[in-house]
Amino acid sequence: MAGSTVVAPNPIDVRQRRWWCRTSILTAVIFAALLLNNSELLFQSRFYEADDYAANSLQVLKAKQFRETLGNYCRFGFHHPGPAFFYVFGFGEILFFDTTHCVPTPFNGQLIALYALSAFFFSATLTLIAARMGNASPWFVGLALLFAAWHFAAVGKYFEFVPGYLGLLSPWPPCLLVFPFLCFLISAASVAAGNGKDIPLMALAACFLVHGHVAMPLFVGPLALLAYGSLWRESRLAERRPWNIFPLQHYLAAATIVLFLLPIAVDLFTAHPNNLERILEHLGTSYGEGKGPLQSLLYFLHFGAYAGYPSRWPVPTFETFDTPGLISFFLLHWRAYGLWLGSIILFVILKRTEAARISSEYRQSAKFMRRIYLMLIASTGLSLLWGCIQEGPLYDYNSFFNFAIYYAWLLVVSVAAAVWITDRLSLGQERLNSTTRPYAKRIRLLGLITLTLGAVAAFTHEHRRFRGTPADDQQRLFSTSVERGLALDPSQPKFLNFDAQVNAQAERLAVYLERRGIQWWVREDWPLQFGEERIIKAGKPGPPVPTVSSSFWRAALHSNALKESDPRTIILPLASDVDLVIYPGK
Repeated sequence: MAGSTVVAPNPIDVRQRRWWCRTSILTAVIFAALLLNNSELLFQSRFYEADDYAANSLQVLKAKQFRETLGNYCRFGFHHPGPAFFYVFGFGEILFFDTTHCVPTPFNGQLIALYALSAFFFSATLTLIAARMGNASPWFVGLALLFAAWHFAAVGKYFEFVPGYLGLLSPWPPCLLVFPFLCFLISAASVAAGNGKDIPLMALAACFLVHGHVAMPLFVGPLALLAYGSLWRESRLAERRPWNIFPLQHYLAAATIVLFLLPIAVDLFTAHPNNLERILEHLGTSYGEGKGPLQSLLYFLHFGAYAGYPSRWPVPTFETFDTPGLISFFLLHWRAYGLWLGSIILFVILKRTEAARISSEYRQSAKFMRRIYLMLIASTGLSLLWGCIQEGPLYDYNSFFNFAIYYAWLLVVSVAAAVWITDRLSLGQERLNSTTRPYAKRIRLLGLITLTLGAVAAFTHEHRRFRGTPADDQQRLFSTSVERGLALDPSQPKFLNFDAQVNAQAERLAVYLERRGIQWWVREDWPLQFGEERIIKAGKPGPPVPTVSSSFWRAALHSNALKESDPRTIILPLASDVDLVIYPGK
């Protein structure tokens, strides 16, 4: 009857799902595991952020006061679109440091918030698929977790070049996109299969992505349109529009989008020039230099080797197009590429040997799997396009989200393997008589227990890749020196400058002073890192004018600090090779 058809229902009703197959349960378990694995870092170690972490924390402090409208800074002279991650980190500081005092430094609270957000997006991804797997769902979850232990442990090792040694879940902005991107891909596939109930989740993940990186609209726009267009097509079967079938979900998605647009709109109407104008100006006047398709393809493939390079270097092999170098690279990482090839072969074999009579639940979700294939192909194509139009050297940190695409493929393999195992067990059980049938159930249970223990063992073996290990002695050295400096030179405000090579420590110093309530200003013209309002310029209204009697603090290389000849100068160590040079105020 026209108008009575339900669009692509979930084959497993929410009330019938297994208790563990819920996003809230899985999020709590993974979040608890992350806290336990990082308990020493979070609850016992002090972390005084430097470099980009410090620059971002200055924005987090504004977010705690609901004053931040910009995302993290970009090396091209503008900020990425929005501050969503900064507000999450600010909430973490408020809850875990300011209110409950359960962590020793504010940055530790940021890390807990990141762990919770990442656990949510990862868990939502798995439960979206598991809810459609019927009897195969336990096998799927076990295999997906086993693959996650191997894949994301390798990514965590890849991230070892990221400053701070914070493991896989690093708050460095390029690292933040992996799990929202993964969740966006799978939720978009679900919406494309006709399940409009997942529109709010797709919108939430999409908004975090757009706020996180200026290139993300290239992915979010086409993939979201593809998903919603497919939902619209499915709704024609019911002769209704998607918003008539899923009205609440559309309201929630719209509210989410409006909320995330709010800080962008505030900046748009209050800043002159605003961030959007800066982005458009860069695209119109400074953007240039494209890459060839082969170069982009090799750039995409290099992520499959998990071969990290220092973040400020391009990937040398794929920049030079040196044929012997390319061959050497692939031979060097033959194990990783062999495993990826093996996963493709395994998938093909599983699909070819799939029994004709598979579970009805999976048959109903076959459309969903086809949409996942579609999203994988589309996202890979867009990633190759991004590699072609990317400006400047092909830095690996510009595309860490590719790790989500790689893991999404492993989820596809997990689904195929789980369905094959379930089907084989089902066929075997039917051939048994009533006497031997109970043994088949025990064998199934033993298999699930073995798979679960295997996933746990894999995570345990690779736990270091999911753990932060900063140098605690260096953290204490920094805080001790700054506190001693404040005691010896209590004058305010502090006028900061720094050697260009140690700007990371200067940003660290600025955050520390800000959290201590000490007034400070920067004499170097670095507005992206310190904030335009903190920069002293000739004729600029607002900032105080430094005089010979003002308090000047300088972050300097140890070799340069030793050259100071003023007897009033105070020199304190900030790091192993960086000193704090203080010219006390009067």
